[in-house]
Amino acid sequence: MTRDVDPVTVEVVTSGLASAANEMGITLRQTSSSTIFNEGNDYSCGIFNTGAELVSHGEFLPIHLGSLPYSVRYAIDEVGVENFVSGDSIILNDPFRGGSHLPDVTLVTPIFHEGELIGWGANRAHHLDVGGTVAGSFYSEARENYQEGLRIPPVKLIKGGRVDAEIMEMILANVRLAKSMRSDLLSQVSANLTATRRVVELVERYGLETVNRSMEIEMDASERRVRAAIRKWPDGRYSAEDSMDNDGITDVPRTVRVTVEVHGDDLTVDFTGTDPQVEGPLNSVLGYTASGVYMTIQAATDPTIPPNSGCYRPVEIIAPEDTIVNPRFPAACTGGNEIVSVIHNAVYRALGEIPRDIEKPVLLMAADQGSSNNLILSGYDSEGEKFVLYEYPEGGWGGAEGRDGQSAIYSIIGNTWNLPVEAIEMKYPIRIDRYELRQDSGGPGKWRGGLSIRRDYRLLAQKGELSLLGNRVRIPPYGLFRGHHGAPACYRLDPGTENEQLAAPEFGAKKSMIPLVHDQVVAQETAGGGGYGDPLERDPLAVRRDVEFGYVSMESARDDYGVVITSEVQVDEDATDRLRKTMRGS
Repeated sequence: MTRDVDPVTVEVVTSGLASAANEMGITLRQTSSSTIFNEGNDYSCGIFNTGAELVSHGEFLPIHLGSLPYSVRYAIDEVGVENFVSGDSIILNDPFRGGSHLPDVTLVTPIFHEGELIGWGANRAHHLDVGGTVAGSFYSEARENYQEGLRIPPVKLIKGGRVDAEIMEMILANVRLAKSMRSDLLSQVSANLTATRRVVELVERYGLETVNRSMEIEMDASERRVRAAIRKWPDGRYSAEDSMDNDGITDVPRTVRVTVEVHGDDLTVDFTGTDPQVEGPLNSVLGYTASGVYMTIQAATDPTIPPNSGCYRPVEIIAPEDTIVNPRFPAACTGGNEIVSVIHNAVYRALGEIPRDIEKPVLLMAADQGSSNNLILSGYDSEGEKFVLYEYPEGGWGGAEGRDGQSAIYSIIGNTWNLPVEAIEMKYPIRIDRYELRQDSGGPGKWRGGLSIRRDYRLLAQKGELSLLGNRVRIPPYGLFRGHHGAPACYRLDPGTENEQLAAPEFGAKKSMIPLVHDQVVAQETAGGGGYGDPLERDPLAVRRDVEFGYVSMESARDDYGVVITSEVQVDEDATDRLRKTMRGS
């Protein structure tokens, strides 16, 4: 019989595990060479028990953490738990073996103590290039996974503490940035060694039985808190949908349809009716889809609940095969992160159908920017070295009850940082000419949507290429409860000149290998967040403040909010009252 562990010890042990997971991320960031790691923080780290359940992770990417357990499970099952020894590390990136998309490479390491397996450390990180048709491995015209880059099944990259040189060289021979990838892969190995060291220290201090029991108690507590929140929602079936612009092959919207069924303290999230898998790379593999569901449910229940596998137990996911939320191999899926944005916004929209007049309503927000805005600039620098700049700039979050949406922040699916202008200009033959908030990009509402950004890149190399794989150009982020949609995204070449043109006129935000010449400028404008509530109910003084700060134009203040602002940037109260009465009447 397992003995009870007192609450103080449980808190100390589980906090130690969380600290270890965070330290894994610090190790990875500090020892890596790529800007996407050490500036953008596009990686996640977690600690798992022997049953491959996620017990702790740092403050990393939600889009990784829901799917990372799938990869850990695949690694264990395909290699065989009996075939692991201390010092091993498994590498894999196969989307159809629990991965996400090919640039996300996962490292799984067994943790041993005195010859006994006691857990697993794992991390997933986005590499700048994993081969394939285009630099950066985001090929908007891909029709099958084979075109998108090198696909790695679960194999031992590290055997007994030593790098398998043959596997490493095979990987590096298939990517464009071999030197940086070698360094970054070893950073991932180092991160898992950090996990091993810290978990072993906890076991040596408190004993294996106490550590294991503390893990169980923490996951059970998270499960209880999620169930307690769900139990306050009325039983019923709540349905909604959201769409992506197109699949990059055919300019037709593709729709995610979802029904969230509340039954007691359980949820079923059913994607029956979602569009079939598409020919282009906009398909979300099952692990990715699960991430989109889990992170939305956690945000809608109680974001303070420690995230671990216990949070996922009350949620059943039904994702029919051969659809864009569960495609069949060899479907192209590098743009699956775009579908995850559609998934989480569709689930949020369905939760918005739950009545608000209950004791603990769903924590909601209108649609966020809804895209990773994948932009890749590549070419050769003055020394003849290949460069690949991968950008995934921030946009606006949706408004929510009692607050405006966050501006210039990454989508809810991620927790990445923007790449600083200084870091880009020091490392790449690129100059950032412009980086600013977009006026009027936040959807009007009682609570305004967050503003998006514009960023202009000037190519300083003699020539280069631009590849895009984004969304929200045709279908903007929705508003909730009479809130208006956020501004759509836009990609242009040579803005403000006689040569100005859309970068991707056929599909809006999807095009590969666009040739660029020296001194050419690429302008990226991301989408803003949707508004929440009727704009005519927004406090006129809040509108005046927005105009003063440049967030909202005087024209939008009048036309969208019914607020008349004078040339002295003051509210004309009488004119505002008359205008709002007229607008409400019409």
